[in-house]
Amino acid sequence: RVAYDGTIYSGFQMQGGRPAEDQATTIQEELEQVLSQRFQRLVRVTGASRTDGGVHARGQAAHFDLYHNETNNNSNNNDTSKSTSDLETCMNRMLPSDIRIWNIQAPSPYEIPIEDTGKYIRPGIYNWNAMKTSTGKLYSYRICIGHAMNPLDRYNRWQLPWPTTIDTDRLEQILKLYEGSHDFICFAGAIEAQEKKTGIVGRSTVRNIQKIQLVKEVDSKMVDGSDPSSSYYRIDIYLDGALYKMVRNLIGTALDVCRNWLDEESFLDLLNRPSKLNLTRKNNPCKPAPSVGLTLERVFY
Repeated sequence: RVAYDGTIYSGFQMQGGRPAEDQATTIQEELEQVLSQRFQRLVRVTGASRTDGGVHARGQAAHFDLYHNETNNNSNNNDTSKSTSDLETCMNRMLPSDIRIWNIQAPSPYEIPIEDTGKYIRPGIYNWNAMKTSTGKLYSYRICIGHAMNPLDRYNRWQLPWPTTIDTDRLEQILKLYEGSHDFICFAGAIEAQEKKTGIVGRSTVRNIQKIQLVKEVDSKMVDGSDPSSSYYRIDIYLDGALYKMVRNLIGTALDVCRNWLDEESFLDLLNRPSKLNLTRKNNPCKPAPSVGLTLERVFY
């Protein structure tokens, strides 16, 4: 598992090779650099979720492959630092202070289905993949409704710029409309660019949101009191998987509907009838919520 403060990073996954010197690095780069240095060879890391730049994680999952002799506690050179517990300690000492890993362990044997054949690759520990074998994810988005958010929370919570126009009861009702299986093409960012980048065209934009809820949190009070109108809320989203920038687009659109910037009829068309009305992300005028408030809480297997 991996936890990180994504503030200064350009996301989890490297895109198009190493970034230029004036560009932010990625979480994947930092992990691979440490592992490659530790084992004196190139070690690749795969994450369960390609979190965007500025997005945080408490429970990201990732995998990397080691040779048997690199994990053998009884190796001839008596180097026990390659055991899982010692490897965790070693990596955390080498990683930046805003990235931490834990719970390194060998996966259980996993049987992979071969698409459209009804056949399976026989079980084996090398079949396990942090991204492909996950069954769901939990994302949380944190907001402050009010005029004065505690500045200590500015890196993991979004203070809404229009605090007096949000009715939380209505916001919860709007969010609940996302539950279930929908074609979220109007809430996905840069589909054409992603297809060009990955070379995969025509991938389904249907996704399933298992549960979404609005949770009132305990306010982080400032010394000598704080703005009594300020309130902290967390939006929890349990889903099977998400499209690029989908979660942030869901939050941004719901808030715009709640404050009557987007009428509810247009919103329902974007959500329920994109194919029939030939709608895409370009037809959704709402901006995605900033990455600062989004955290990948957990990946399920």
